[in-house]
Amino acid sequence: MTIQETIRQGEGYDLEFKRMPNEDRVKYLKTVIAFANGKGGTILFGVANDGSVPGIDKSRVFAEMDGIADSICNACSPRVPIDIGIEDVGGKSVIVLDVLAGSRCPYFLKAEGDKDGVYVRIGATTQRADDATRHELALDAEGRSFDSEPCPNAKITEARIAALCASMYRIARNNARSESERKTVKKITPNQLQAWGVISKVRNRWIASNTYALLTGDKAFETRVKCGVFKGDSKAVFVDRREFTGPIYEQIEETHKYILSKINMGCVFEGIQRRDLYELPPDALRELVINAFAHRNYFEHDAPIFVAVYDTRVEITSPGGLPRGLTVEKVLAGRSKIRNHALAEALNYMNVIEQWGSGLRRVSEELAAYGAKPLQLEDGGVDVRVNVFRNAASADNEDNRAANEGNCEINEVNEANHEVNAVNQRIVLVLSQNPKSTIPEMARICNVSRATIDRAVKVLKDSGHIRRVGGTRGHWEVLQGKGRRSEPLPSPSQREGAGK
Repeated sequence: MTIQETIRQGEGYDLEFKRMPNEDRVKYLKTVIAFANGKGGTILFGVANDGSVPGIDKSRVFAEMDGIADSICNACSPRVPIDIGIEDVGGKSVIVLDVLAGSRCPYFLKAEGDKDGVYVRIGATTQRADDATRHELALDAEGRSFDSEPCPNAKITEARIAALCASMYRIARNNARSESERKTVKKITPNQLQAWGVISKVRNRWIASNTYALLTGDKAFETRVKCGVFKGDSKAVFVDRREFTGPIYEQIEETHKYILSKINMGCVFEGIQRRDLYELPPDALRELVINAFAHRNYFEHDAPIFVAVYDTRVEITSPGGLPRGLTVEKVLAGRSKIRNHALAEALNYMNVIEQWGSGLRRVSEELAAYGAKPLQLEDGGVDVRVNVFRNAASADNEDNRAANEGNCEINEVNEANHEVNAVNQRIVLVLSQNPKSTIPEMARICNVSRATIDRAVKVLKDSGHIRRVGGTRGHWEVLQGKGRRSEPLPSPSQREGAGK
């Protein structure tokens, strides 16, 4: 790319214009620090903010170059790697300062100290780094990640390690996509956890890492996710809220179930077969929830992940900006960087993360196939926010809804009856995926009491939607066009009548 093409791009994550080197020396030094703490960048001196090129006076250009280099050397610590030269743009001299990505992070301005003087790049702006970012930069420079750091107060014994290994093995098998894949899952050992950095050993004594605490739900490194449903398009009026803690995998599953329970679900008929259909693709929503946990910054582990369901969108916010060197554009294009190495290894083994670097690309493809709007990703520096725009039925698509009348029942979210009727829908969905589910398992998945499941199962059996095959060692069968007419799931009033 020529320098003229570079200028036409405009300022961005790794490009900044300065009309004169001496117009705001401290400001451009902050940008130099930010570039060194990121993936590097370029400052063009002699170029105005609007892209015009007044240039640098040719009689002063070499003196200005020396002054820029001296300022960086004297004001920045550690020494920032730079390359500086001159380019001719339409007969005007432009000083090109290339700042290379540093290997001795965090870099800082000496005058402001190693705490307040650390800067990073957020979009096209330079901002002071927070504590979590500074700590992460230091670990990254040493080839370490915070999730692998020791968690001295976590409870760790041989028995707890064995229980974690067994739990991870069970989850990995349950998440396998086929029987053949399930057979390839190997049992995990403490040595494997040690190789990943989940645990370590000092003088024959096991030491827990932050990832170990995340996987076991240890109170010493407790994390949480706060979920809420809000009326309208702001947080002014909330309708429902929940908070989940415990092992990270359970938080992922509970959060995913919560979102699905709060968005609309209808159905479509393919021949005589009935298929439940959420307004947003469930797998895409699960992928976004996983990303929020897998790629967040855990330095401030008590900062929760927030999930907000609005009338128009589902919003997921996770602590910490994008990892060093990533931009919103690169992430949406499929670029990925592992922030939490030990946690990523564990989630990959458990078949929670399916394929490195393909998550958001798959989400975008699924949303497009659903006819939904593209997702929106925002990097706020201290957090990352994803917005998925809903396809909720509304007054402006009444014609579409009328066209589907008789083929699809759409659950209303605006009454308490929705939650009751949603239990029936979720039970059918659970049994479709795992016909051997037990009453306690269904109660846990649907997040309701066993008594509620018992009543709902009775209604579904009486209405001919499900039946039991075999005795206590048998399984459930979802009846879809097998010996009964196609009809919607029992309504709340039907349930109440069945319970009398």
